[in-house]
Amino acid sequence: MKIKALSRSTTEYTRETKSDIQKLPRNIDPELHPLERAREYKRALNAAKLERMFAKPFLASLSGHIDGIYSMAKNPWDLESVVTGSGDGELRMWSLSSHET
Repeated sequence: MKIKALSRSTTEYTRETKSDIQKLPRNIDPELHPLERAREYKRALNAAKLERMFAKPFLASLSGHIDGIYSMAKNPWDLESVVTGSGDGELRMWSLSSHET
């Protein structure tokens, strides 16, 4: 008969001072967390869609910022909108289908 036992060192999960960040164990086993596989599939699907979109030949540029763009984020529910932030402190929400803000 095989028995599996968990063993943890108490020094890994106890804080020395109150200002120390406490480590939390993370379980990503799909059998113990049933939604993790669906979440990973959705993330991979969105990443593949973005890779396909950016792999196409250069079609147009998104011009409008005065300074360089330092950050870019996509909308997780709508793949055709992107928000960019530039060095001049301006945020712009772009529609990638019409190339407009």
